[in-house]
Amino acid sequence: MAEKPLDRRARMTREMLRQSLIELMKEKPIHEISIKKICETADINRSTFYHHYDSQYELFNDIITDVGNDIAEIVKKHLSSPNMLKLCLEDTFTYIEKNQETFLVLLGENSGFSVGETLTSYVEHFFKVNEAVTSEIVKYCVQFATAGITSVIWKWLNAEDRMSAAELANVISRLISPTFSRIALRPL
Repeated sequence: MAEKPLDRRARMTREMLRQSLIELMKEKPIHEISIKKICETADINRSTFYHHYDSQYELFNDIITDVGNDIAEIVKKHLSSPNMLKLCLEDTFTYIEKNQETFLVLLGENSGFSVGETLTSYVEHFFKVNEAVTSEIVKYCVQFATAGITSVIWKWLNAEDRMSAAELANVISRLISPTFSRIALRPL
């Protein structure tokens, strides 16, 4: 049975809860944040919280799922483009910059969330990297590229006078294009 779409008020409540959790995670890891504190920050009562989520971890997972879905949509949009990698990176970096606070928390020490592992799994899935058809070296190449991208995103988001998303996409695509071209075309 499919879930009913959320009405406007429910979407607003969930967004307030998300923003509260993100705000609190700037200072503390999720395991130190109580539902009571999330509700106080959002100015929402606990029963309303429990109407939407069972725990702060479920709320956090909802944030991660939505971010993953948004980035997957960006990738799908550019799949048939001849300049796919650069366009995907540019739109993804624009999305990340627009959601800077969320990404600073996701990439920060308080999240306990492994962005690198998740990004690696998305890239492996995208290039259909799997045990049967890919050498170990290709997996290391994917891990290396995604760890580098994650590190660059962190540095970029923390820079006061940062380059544009398009400039960053150009730099990154030039650095990783040879690696991803090899992965997409043939195992090493």
